[in-house]
Amino acid sequence: MIKALAEVTGYQDGWLSLACQQQTSCGSCQSQSTCGTGIVSKALPGKVKHLKVRAPKPLPAGTLVEIGLGEATLLRSALLVYMVPLVMMLTGALLGQFLFATLAGSGEGGIIALSLGLGAVGVYLARHLAPRIGTQEQQQPQLLRVMGEPVSDLSVINTTQQDSD
Repeated sequence: MIKALAEVTGYQDGWLSLACQQQTSCGSCQSQSTCGTGIVSKALPGKVKHLKVRAPKPLPAGTLVEIGLGEATLLRSALLVYMVPLVMMLTGALLGQFLFATLAGSGEGGIIALSLGLGAVGVYLARHLAPRIGTQEQQQPQLLRVMGEPVSDLSVINTTQQDSD
């Protein structure tokens, strides 16, 4: 299960409204201090995703929760979204090679056009097949546990100052 922390922003009719900071993989490698992408990702704030999760009871706004999404659902979705357009594009290239280069004796323009066209058909197919991968419950993140309320700004101790003893 892929897990993330989120903050409760509201509750309505059995659903929690959550705000979740989008995590990037940047910042986990050795060259993060010299990499342009790593420097930019530190300078810019991350995107906040808003989503809804079914909850058995209401929680106050500001409460931290842990949510999770099944790995199997995510892997099937990624496989569909990436592989269907790629296979269609390669099929278009092979079909274009046969039709335009072998039979018609023309250049690469027809091959490229047919490949891009079937790639676009693959994107269309992936969009329409994606909702059918699993049930709505499998595609919905689940509330795993309630972490508690965040520490208020007034009670945070400044740890950068040392005692004068």
